[in-house]
Amino acid sequence: MVPTRDKEVELSEYDVLNGVELKQSSTDYLALPIDKDYACNELIDGYEESAVPDNLRAQRIESAGYAIGLYKENMAIKELETKGTTSNDTEEMTKENVYEKLATEISNMKKRNMKVASMRVAVSADTELKLLTDEKFANTSGSLGADLVREGIIGKINGVYVKPNYLMDENTEAIIFDKRFCQKYENWAVEPSINNISDGKHIGACALQGRQVGGLMLTNALGAQIKKKTA
Repeated sequence: MVPTRDKEVELSEYDVLNGVELKQSSTDYLALPIDKDYACNELIDGYEESAVPDNLRAQRIESAGYAIGLYKENMAIKELETKGTTSNDTEEMTKENVYEKLATEISNMKKRNMKVASMRVAVSADTELKLLTDEKFANTSGSLGADLVREGIIGKINGVYVKPNYLMDENTEAIIFDKRFCQKYENWAVEPSINNISDGKHIGACALQGRQVGGLMLTNALGAQIKKKTA
């Protein structure tokens, strides 16, 4: 059960004699299904586990980690695209108006009580290219710290950090989201490792194996704004 709320705690004037009336909490609890179950099981023939060369072991485990991360990111983007709120503006953005249009979408999110500190903008490859030619946006990159650059942040619009994402639908230009409403749970995991195969069929072989079980959910449709262009 995931606690979620779409407004802040309500304040009232305090009366020294009578105190203050109790207010009903606006926190709701949503059931987040643990329905994501995925694994890798890749044969490595010709080696028992103890004989796998170090360079091959490192390459396979690193590749598995990258594949799992990519898989998770793809699931998250699809959740936002399918459960978020689609903008009424379906006109394709140009390099002349991309900054203004994204700033407008961010302003709309702020009016919904979304917090700048927890908001992010994910942009497609085409939108990223348009932004990088905009002088106003390019000027924001100089104020980014090293940690943000390592995260992949490329600039800011209306105080909100912008990061490219290349997994979105071809008609999706950008997704503005508030991280408070993007819930992710990992129930348990078997981290990728190389293990001997003992199935009575394979001889002198091992496998790269790993598995993760969890779930994710956008708990408020207004917590994600999807900017699409007309197909």
